[in-house]
This record gives sequence, structure tokens and C-alpha cells, in this order.
Amino acid sequence: MPLSNVKLNLSAFAPLIDRTDKYLGGWQSSLLNSMGRTVLVNAVLDSALIYICSAMLLPRGIIDVLDRKRRAFLWSGESTTSGAQCLVAWEKACLPKEQGGLGIKDLRSFNQCLLLKLLHRLHHPEESAWAKWIADQVNLASLRGACAGNHWDSLKELMPVYRAITVTDVGNGVRTSFWLDRWLPAGILMEVFPALYTHSLHKDASVAEVLSSQFRAHFAPRLTRAAAAELATLEEITEDIVLTLCPDNRRCKLAAQDGILRAGPVYRAAQHAQSTGDCAFYKFVWQNHAPPRVRFFAWLLVQEKIQCKTNLLLKNIIEDATCNLCTTEMESPDHLILHCPFAKRFWLQLGFCIPANASVTQLWQLRKPAALPQAHYSTYLLLCAWQLWKHRHDVVFRGETPSHLRLILSCKAEARLWRCRLPHDDQAITET
Repeated sequence: MPLSNVKLNLSAFAPLIDRTDKYLGGWQSSLLNSMGRTVLVNAVLDSALIYICSAMLLPRGIIDVLDRKRRAFLWSGESTTSGAQCLVAWEKACLPKEQGGLGIKDLRSFNQCLLLKLLHRLHHPEESAWAKWIADQVNLASLRGACAGNHWDSLKELMPVYRAITVTDVGNGVRTSFWLDRWLPAGILMEVFPALYTHSLHKDASVAEVLSSQFRAHFAPRLTRAAAAELATLEEITEDIVLTLCPDNRRCKLAAQDGILRAGPVYRAAQHAQSTGDCAFYKFVWQNHAPPRVRFFAWLLVQEKIQCKTNLLLKNIIEDATCNLCTTEMESPDHLILHCPFAKRFWLQLGFCIPANASVTQLWQLRKPAALPQAHYSTYLLLCAWQLWKHRHDVVFRGETPSHLRLILSCKAEARLWRCRLPHDDQAITET
């Protein structure tokens, strides 16, 4: 970990980049499918950064370099990649699976969540020599004091986030900000009394500083009507507050029962706060018994991001997007999986009736034939779509002739291979 009393330049993080390159160079990426590379990104590359991310805020430039390497490994298995190889936007891939992503860590957000543990340690020093030393140097209510530098500034910038996830039980009021912390049932006073806050002379004052002196002296001599009305309400709320000799106790609902704040719950809460809603295809894609690489294919399919000919044509990789199975129409995801005459006949043989408006973006809504069992229906749909995709590959890259018989037989053979993935009592379904 680089150490310096001034702001670090990007070259100071060269060992971190080299270590990432060492991991990537030792993996046989050509032998891994996309889901296997996703697992390595999440389990190894992200985990290798936890130590340094727990100690300091990584510069934006370093995060961009690391993201380029992670993105290139995920989509191409190489050290670099082009935009044409990136099938889904990186920002989308970094979302949780419940929100439509791959669950890859957002390094910037994860770095901040790890640093919040340092702020939590300041207010719960226990056996931490660092936290006790800091408490002697600064005012914990505002983090102002003898400490300075880029690292300390990055911690101060995270204080609004830490205050948003904590509630303070006031004791002596020394470590609690009067305006910025949540220490009264009414909420954060800066938000409850915005007009009065603008007239405050000491916006970073602690609860002890305000309540232990003349209350009116902390505000401008002349108040607006709105501020005066808010002052009267605030005086009424705080008149019964009595400070004690006990230190303030800051509680966090995301902390474990032992009081330790861990980055995982904080990161998940941050991702959930940025969510625009539940993902419609989450259960269909991820909550089934298909192999991981088929789930990855399903994730691309329901977003219409598979490498079919219409998508390749948009990237100027090919010049002709005609479907090789029917040789009459453009090969789009919907056409290839559902509406191609070859695909429609395949589904018809399985008992499906494909509506004219059916789409792969809602593949799970296909009406189940009466002859099929309800159990593991999503897995069955993915098996069929996956085999259609592989059969198309055989036609395009191996020059084979489209054959429904060969496709049906491959589905049966694949189902037997998936048999062990099902619960023991349901394994007989693969023979139906």
C-alpha cells in the first residue's frame, strides 16, 4: 500500500495494477466461459482490492484502469477489449442481479463502503489505538482539528453518508453534531429547520456546545419570520434535553449484533437505494437449475444482447444479417428463438403455440403446454432456447443442415446432463 504525506499520483499505484495483471496472466481465459470469468472477477480480482480499499480512497484514474482490465477480461478474456465485444454496458453489469446486472462490484461505491468502517471505528474505538489517537486530535462531531491531508479529507467527505445510516443516543453531546446528526425523533435538524439553519453562526457545533451555553447566541441577531418560528419550535423540542456524563452512543441499523459495521450490508443498502425497481427477469434468469453459462446466455437473451446477426450488423462486423435457418428474414433475437419457421416448428413439436407478439424479453411468459410439469419450467425453457442457439452455431460455423430431429435429440441428451442439477425427487422429469 503506497504511503505519502501528500496526494499520491497514479504512478504510486503501479504495484496494484501489476498485481492485477499477474492474476490475469495466470488464468487460462480461453478455457473459461463468460460466467466462469465473471466468478473470477468477483471472487479474486475484487477480493484482492479489499485491503487497500479499506485504508484509502482510490483515485478515479486507478479505478478506471482497474475497470478496463476487469471489463476486458469479462468480455474477451484478454488484457484489452473493443466496444463491439462488450455486449452490455459496464454500468449495467455492475448492478446487483436483482436489478438486472451481473453482480460485479462497483469499485467506487465499494471503496466508500469499506472506508465507512473507519468512521464507525472512530465512534466505537474500543481497542483501536488509531481511533483513540484521532479522538484526541479532532472534534468528532465535525472532524475538524489537527488532522489534515488528502486521506483525511476523503473521510470527511463520507461523513454525510455515515450520518445518514446512523442514529445517536446523546449522552454528553460532545461527539454529536447539533445540526447534521440524527439525535432527535424529529430527524436531522438541518433538514427539519432549513430557514433557521441558514441563520446559524456555528453550523458544525456539537450538541454539547449548543445546549451548554446561551441557546440564542448561536444564531444571527436578526431572524426572518420563518426562522423565528422555527427557533420557537426548536426551543420547545430541546428544553427537556439533559446532558449526562456518559459518552454519546451512535447506532447503525446496518451493523452486526456485535456492533461491528461490515461493508457488505452497507454496499447492498447503497445499491438498493439507487435501484429504479425490481428486475422483471431476475427470477427467470437466476433462480433455476440451469448451468451458470446458460444463465449468462439467458441474461443476454432477455436483453436482446446475444451475438445474433442483427446485433453484429449494427457493429459493422458482418454485412448480411439473413437467418441461416430459414434464409428469408433478418436474424434478430426474437426471430432466431421464437419466430423463425424452423424455431416455430421446434416449439410446436414440444407443444408450444408461439403468439405473433411473443418476445425473448418476456420469454418466461410463454404459455406452458398442459403435458409439461410445472416444476422447473424456467429451466426447461432455457434448455430449449440454449439448444436452439447451439444448433444455430452448428449451422453457421460447422456447415451442418438444420434438422429438427437432431435438435430434439440434443435437447434430450442435454437434459440428461442437467439431471444431477435437479433435486433428487425431481430428476425423473428429465425423461419426460
